[in-house]
Amino acid sequence: DARPTTSPPRPYERGIGGRPTLLQNVESLAHSALIVRYGDGWYRELGRRTTRGSALVTVTGSGQDGVREIEIGTTIRELDPGIATARHRHQAVLLGGYFGGWVSADRAMDLALDPIELRDAGSAFGCGVVAFLGADACGVRATARIIDWMAGQSAAQCGPCVFGLRAIADATRRLADGIPERDSLERIERWSRQLAGRGACRHPDGAVGQMLTSLRVFAPEWERHQRGRICSHELGQRVAVPGGYVRKTEAQVGASVA
Repeated sequence: DARPTTSPPRPYERGIGGRPTLLQNVESLAHSALIVRYGDGWYRELGRRTTRGSALVTVTGSGQDGVREIEIGTTIRELDPGIATARHRHQAVLLGGYFGGWVSADRAMDLALDPIELRDAGSAFGCGVVAFLGADACGVRATARIIDWMAGQSAAQCGPCVFGLRAIADATRRLADGIPERDSLERIERWSRQLAGRGACRHPDGAVGQMLTSLRVFAPEWERHQRGRICSHELGQRVAVPGGYVRKTEAQVGASVA
């Protein structure tokens, strides 16, 4: 159970042997080695937009999954020709991982994978994840799974995170399952805005930031779930019956949830 046990001074202020200690990730260390070998001028030649250099991005859910090394500033459309031509199969993209945010698929295609430009666009580069959500998936249920996981990762060091994230996750799960309380959606949004900036670390900020982008991008679906209606993305799915297949009706989906 990884819980923080240290307090200031931070490792970069005083660490091993009482000296400042550099903590860094493998990708940055790899970049450092190349910069030492080829010089900073070589590295600064990379990058198409505001930020210079290259980065590793993880693409998932697109049918062209994998890890790619890109020049920072490469657009999502340019990650792979197949992604752009099959964009009708995707309704949204989660950029930056669980601490990032949702963007509609049409808007995402021409976004530059640049930390500064994504921040200015209300999104995030984060850990370099580009996760596509299929057109037949439910954004509410996808968000409910993410928020539940985020709530479970709390270090349990402060109330806003321990109780706030869990309350948001539980309300979201009930809403996703089609059994919301009368004001579930209003409370989820209000709690998310109240929680931002109140944790001892940035964990709750990342969680509720991702939640707020979901409320915006999947707004019609959130409203549908709040009304107790069954997820529209399940309607019309092919289900097996004796002798063949039929399309689900709303009554059939409702019965399966109940």
